[in-house]
Amino acid sequence: MNKYSFVIPSYNSKKLLRNTLKSLDYLITNKNIGYEVIVVDDGSNDGTDRYIQKINVKYEIKYIYLQREHDSSRSKARNEGMKAAKGNIIVFIDADIIVRPEYLLNLDKFYQFSDEIAVAGIRLLINENIDDSMVDDKSIYDESCLKNLRIGMDFRYDIFEELSYNAGGMTAPFLYALTCNLAVPKKWIDKTTGFDEELIKWGIEDIEFVYRMYCQGMRIAINPKDYVIHQFHGVEQTDVINAKYEEDIKYNTNIFIKKHPSFLRLSNEKVYELFRSIGTRYKDIERNDLKESVIINITQEDRIGEIKKKVTTLCKEKKINIIINDYVKDNDLYIWIQLLKNVNAKIKYYPFPRVCPEFCVNSREVLA
Repeated sequence: MNKYSFVIPSYNSKKLLRNTLKSLDYLITNKNIGYEVIVVDDGSNDGTDRYIQKINVKYEIKYIYLQREHDSSRSKARNEGMKAAKGNIIVFIDADIIVRPEYLLNLDKFYQFSDEIAVAGIRLLINENIDDSMVDDKSIYDESCLKNLRIGMDFRYDIFEELSYNAGGMTAPFLYALTCNLAVPKKWIDKTTGFDEELIKWGIEDIEFVYRMYCQGMRIAINPKDYVIHQFHGVEQTDVINAKYEEDIKYNTNIFIKKHPSFLRLSNEKVYELFRSIGTRYKDIERNDLKESVIINITQEDRIGEIKKKVTTLCKEKKINIIINDYVKDNDLYIWIQLLKNVNAKIKYYPFPRVCPEFCVNSREVLA
């Protein structure tokens, strides 16, 4: 059985955290899935502690309070949460995230394949306030309800639409492993010192954390079958970066460069540019000089086995682009492809329908 430990850092986020914890109570599990929730309160003064004391949920919840200090940070809070975690898979979300009921069922499919991977998912961004009742009656999960809200997807959606949903075919998949929706096996975390607590400002501490494990051999996969819902709290979001965070990014990047001086073989200035423009330059890291392409359209479930054999042969024999458009709703290709080894080809995988609701982002056909 896989036991999942949700680690949630929180600072003066009682109202948003309320909906996060409520959504976790709706998680669907089975005999092979268990979970606990760890809230790390990073010195809040908004009554978060009193709210947690009164909460009534079906899952085990642990509450850790940290005094607010000059070096308080998300890194430190998450590290304290991981120390208390009993699960073999650590799931990182933020205190403004609403998790959908099928989240663990979808996530566990990856770990039935392998426990050597970190799994990254994306967010749907709600750009207006919602009433708590929408979480209480679960209407927040209905497309008919979401259609009436101003929403969008985070920056990674457009990048995956262009590059593909195959992290195994990317040069730098760790750039997309963000702690708003990320699962990492505890055994890989134990190989590190956790999050770097010198990165006390906003941004890239999660990328740095995953990058170290990636360099040691941990693989990364993208979950295209599910998304979490990000609650609005003051500023409309169409991207991760915001002007007020630029100084924080610069501070953390300076520390990052000192610790990883040869990062992606980029000059220091290029690394600053990369992180300062979060999302807009990430895909520029990827290189693809292959001219020949093979397009595979999957429309029949009973052909999945045949397709796997064909892809296995092609990717080992030729240095070509293999573009896979998957129109079959229920299969495991999206996991299997990302875990392939000894691949000479460049495999691009695109699921249909898209990971996000059609009303949210205008989905476009793959340009072969």
